[in-house]
Amino acid sequence: MTFRIRMALVFTLLVGVLLVVFALFFFSHSESLRSAEFYDRLEDRALLVEHLFEEARAMPVDEAQHLAQALREALPNEAITVISIDGKVIFQRAASGVVLPSSWKELATRNGIARVTQGERQFVIIDTPEALKNGIRYTMASAVDVRGLRSMATLRRSLMLAAGLALLFTAGLSWAYTTWALVPVRDLVRRAGEIHAPSERLSVNDEQKPDELGAVAIAFNALLARLDDAFQVQRSFVATASHELRTPLTVVRGQLHQAMGLAGDQVDMMDRLHGIEEQTLHMQDLLDQLLWLAQSQEAGEHRLQDQVRVDEVAERALQRCRVRYPEVQVRFELSLEDEDREPLVRGSSVLLTAAVYNLLANAAKYGGGHPITLAIRSTAEGTSVQVRDEGPGMDGTTLFRARELFFRGPDAVPMDGHGIGLALVERIARVHGGRVSIVSRSGGGTTVELLLPAVA
Repeated sequence: MTFRIRMALVFTLLVGVLLVVFALFFFSHSESLRSAEFYDRLEDRALLVEHLFEEARAMPVDEAQHLAQALREALPNEAITVISIDGKVIFQRAASGVVLPSSWKELATRNGIARVTQGERQFVIIDTPEALKNGIRYTMASAVDVRGLRSMATLRRSLMLAAGLALLFTAGLSWAYTTWALVPVRDLVRRAGEIHAPSERLSVNDEQKPDELGAVAIAFNALLARLDDAFQVQRSFVATASHELRTPLTVVRGQLHQAMGLAGDQVDMMDRLHGIEEQTLHMQDLLDQLLWLAQSQEAGEHRLQDQVRVDEVAERALQRCRVRYPEVQVRFELSLEDEDREPLVRGSSVLLTAAVYNLLANAAKYGGGHPITLAIRSTAEGTSVQVRDEGPGMDGTTLFRARELFFRGPDAVPMDGHGIGLALVERIARVHGGRVSIVSRSGGGTTVELLLPAVA
């Protein structure tokens, strides 16, 4: 889930909670007002009954119908009960199923009036001292507020519909707002993505009083500065150490050759000198790889514009591999999709030579002494350099971690190497806009392919 969606959902949820709270408060307040208003109407009705009883006190019994005639305009489902001082019902109207519990009577006696609700029916029981002179102790009026309940149901539906529509509108508005609010963030991400070297910096409009994104940009610039310092120290050390150590290694190899010439037929001495030469060559390989790492890092910070022929690069790498591993046979294959098309790429011939040499060196060291195939294929899309060996191959774990710097598989530990080769090839491919693919299985050999884009 993206940050924009989370922001929109949280904003919509907050507004939804506020809408629900507001709707519940409004509905409950409206219901309270409706109930109170209907209780007042029932109380007026009960007082009217007591007043009519007072007027009808002197009437003959046969004229009692006057009371019913006066109460003709009844409330919906109205029930009226009048109880005398001695507890007898002296008047009752439409009270079927309606009873007056003793607890309600006690509440009316204690407070003068009791208001009770059962289901949809509301009850008012009054116990007024003025009615005692007429022999009335309790007067109960009850009814169902049909119109009010219908209005409340309509109000409930209206609130639900309004809340739903408001929530949908809020969701759309929050999506638009978060999209607009994240424009500076997306711009910051875009500008950060355009940085290709630690020496570059993000521009900050106001460094005196930066906003939150300005503070992020300043912190990011500080991180870039620290990374740039670290890379400068690393590159300076690797380059200086590699160059400084090359000279004494060259002198050592020269002295070794002279010593071999002086050793003559001394077999033991020659074996020792060959061992020293082998270790010197390993040291030379390590220095070369460290120097190439430094050069690949520097190349990644600049655009490589030189046109390089891949077949010439492969020839130089192949020649160096034959000198370093003369016992391994290497077959060279060149395939051109168009005879007039040259296998050209943009980049550094030094780095590309290093990449191809490392592929050949890995195949020579770990290929079990079997022949190696170096195949170059050039098409309109680009040029591929493929190195195939018939060695023991790699298991799944080793294949997964083969591109990690300084990683060596368990089978490779007894052999000469430093765990730099494939990581270096991967880095060189990346700075040239290409990629590396590896196909290998235990007992089935290994094929590594370097794909480079064609010259535009």
